[in-house]
Amino acid sequence: MKDYIDVSRYQGTIDWEQVKNKVGGAMLKTVSTNKSFGGIYIDPTFERNYQECKRLGIPVGVYYYTYAQTPERVAEELAKLREALTGKTFELPVTVDVEDNKLKPLSADALTDLVISAADAIENWGLYAMVYTYTYYSNTELDMDVLAAYDLWIADYTGKRPSRKHGMWQYTSKGSLPGISGNVDKNHVYKDYPGIIRRAGLTCLRG
Repeated sequence: MKDYIDVSRYQGTIDWEQVKNKVGGAMLKTVSTNKSFGGIYIDPTFERNYQECKRLGIPVGVYYYTYAQTPERVAEELAKLREALTGKTFELPVTVDVEDNKLKPLSADALTDLVISAADAIENWGLYAMVYTYTYYSNTELDMDVLAAYDLWIADYTGKRPSRKHGMWQYTSKGSLPGISGNVDKNHVYKDYPGIIRRAGLTCLRG
């Protein structure tokens, strides 16, 4: 199975024609928070990246970068995520990206509860929810036993596959591909996500 890549505005304008035969799928950043963008925002490259992947038949999933420290903030991020996903179909998971240092003041139980509430909402929308984090963060900031109910996408750049159960492993942030300027994250994938998601009918928002 070919590697997946994950991309955001930091990769600029991607030449997806060059990328299409080099990857098995693409995880696209949707939502994050930045004062320069007016707070919670949809990644400015998301729409183009999505349309290009669809045009070229590249399986697509998404992730959003959470800063939420309260249930109210989780709801605000999810509202923007739902806006981004409306009218679209996905072959790959919809992921809660939990890794920011600003979340560290929360206890592991409290942060885990917030992540669960977000993942449950995504599942209730009729989509395949996943959680992204990195090895050290998973060991120190989250209750991974509780989160074991959700598929895990884990980052670890040591060169050795993580021992924690996972479906995707982001093994480098310094990958390169024709059609992308600069570095790009690359991921080994261990499940047939398009097949799983298609068979389960989890390709688009309900309602």
